Amino acid sequence: MKSGTHGRQYQDSVFRAYFNDADRLRDLAGALHGRTYTMDDAVEIVTLEGTFLSQVKNDISFLLAGRHLVFIEHQSTPNENMPLRCLYYICEQLRKEIDGKQLYRNRRIPLPVPEFHVFYTGVKELPEEFVMRLSDSYQHAGDDKIHLELLVMVHNVVYRAQKALLMKSRALHDYSYFIHDIKANIAAGMELPQAIRAAMQTCIDRDIMRNFLKEHEREVVDMVNFEWNQDLFEAAKFEDGREQGRAEGRAEGREQGRDEERGTMILNMLREKMPLELIAKVSNLSLEKVRELGQMHSLL
Repeated sequence: MKSGTHGRQYQDSVFRAYFNDADRLRDLAGALHGRTYTMDDAVEIVTLEGTFLSQVKNDISFLLAGRHLVFIEHQSTPNENMPLRCLYYICEQLRKEIDGKQLYRNRRIPLPVPEFHVFYTGVKELPEEFVMRLSDSYQHAGDDKIHLELLVMVHNVVYRAQKALLMKSRALHDYSYFIHDIKANIAAGMELPQAIRAAMQTCIDRDIMRNFLKEHEREVVDMVNFEWNQDLFEAAKFEDGREQGRAEGRAEGREQGRDEERGTMILNMLREKMPLELIAKVSNLSLEKVRELGQMHSLL
């Protein structure tokens, strides 16, 4: 079992689902900016979902009060290429929003102020907050002038009661505590699905993410079951593949099994009338492919 992969999957899935909400994003932005935003400060979620022509996807991005374009990413494993990834995100976002013809007109195009944040929940010891720079990847020597820079703020939000950012944002505090409780359950000997269910009940009892967990309980469990079953299936398929290696090849056997299992899980989620966007996220398929599969089996 690839526990590292599972850590990324369930944490990423819950993070995206929980913060795909205007009020929570407003709360989070207020903590990051050191001020309070109200309902008058509109939030427009503009997350990149990928298209037929572009496979660029990010966790969450939103336009705040028409002035700030905020990109937020969740990570349980540090990635030194985050500034470069964020450069892809901002370029894709502007490409989507701006008519290319305007670039050639002699009128300045007003742009929202972009900012990039990573929320880290892994096991590696990291500072509570630090900055990553695109220029760190440049192959330059001496005092060469930097003509293009991009900064990413990394926030270590592994749960600790007195962490400054967690004290400023109720939404982020609750998410951090939920993940902390899951890890504690796993450390106590529970397997992942049981650890998450127990953490959900604890958090509901303590009014932590209560409304979200009660409203989306089935979706959270389905996300976890999908990831858990897929991983166990891949492990079993790997053993079968070794025995059948001469006939089919181990890699081919694993790929076929993964596709079959994913298809079965998608059909089950469609039968449960889960949102197509959620199914697409947890299955790593495009929305169009999920819809096509549902129509093929008369589920849509």
